[in-house]
Amino acid sequence: MKGMPVEVCLEMYAKKSVVLPSFSGYVSRGLLLHILRGVDPGLADDLHRADAPKPYSVTPLRFESAKKTELGYVVDASFPIRVWFRFLREDLANKFLKYFYNRESVLIYDVVFNVASLSVKNESYEDLWKSVKEPVEAFRLYFRTPTYLSTLGTGYHYLFPDHVRVFSGLMRLWNKFSDFKRFSKEEFLEYKDWLLKNVGVSQHRLRTCLVLMGKKKASGFVGWATYEFGDLDKEWNRITQVLARFAEYSNVGGNRTGGFGVTKHKTKPQDGGEDDER
Repeated sequence: MKGMPVEVCLEMYAKKSVVLPSFSGYVSRGLLLHILRGVDPGLADDLHRADAPKPYSVTPLRFESAKKTELGYVVDASFPIRVWFRFLREDLANKFLKYFYNRESVLIYDVVFNVASLSVKNESYEDLWKSVKEPVEAFRLYFRTPTYLSTLGTGYHYLFPDHVRVFSGLMRLWNKFSDFKRFSKEEFLEYKDWLLKNVGVSQHRLRTCLVLMGKKKASGFVGWATYEFGDLDKEWNRITQVLARFAEYSNVGGNRTGGFGVTKHKTKPQDGGEDDER
């Protein structure tokens, strides 16, 4: 079965001091493609092309900083660096893991990072589908890294987690990679109409930020939004929860393969909307 979503977490230590940019999602993507190139060069080249939705997402590198410089943050080599790679196909995850059968380090820039641990989490699409049993009145999505939604016909991005855009986009990704339930064009259009009429953002705490990625830059929002449902009887309510859980593997919005749109789903946020996710 090729469709199982898989998350791999690498915990690493730098062998010497290195400076990493303030936003390192594109560094994580480069590391993933480098690892895959070591196993299957043709696959890495295919994934680098920008002509189709990609079956993976990444998080930025997480690390402790010793100090800040004009070029970024100096990594404190005494603390681990962690990064999460999410695969929407199990076969892709297996090739990624194959790299570590006889290797215990990776290279970022010109610095060797020793891999201290490697952990794997997976769920089948069927498991994700069956994990949500009942409709809810509301749930919350935390946008942990900058997120933007693409808009046709303009170079400007949509900087608000609009429910129709977020969840119809997730349904498209689900349809592309799921090996379990898929939705017809008629079901997709029915779902978009249901989202428009029965779902809304009832609370949010968001801010926008500008991210530099080498010579490129992009704006995105971070924070959280609570989605409230006006229809608790529909199966679409349950499916929207499934898609919110799926987003933890796929990321949300534009440049999700470069560390944008990392989300966390929470079914029961605290009353009043005062809890935060860091």
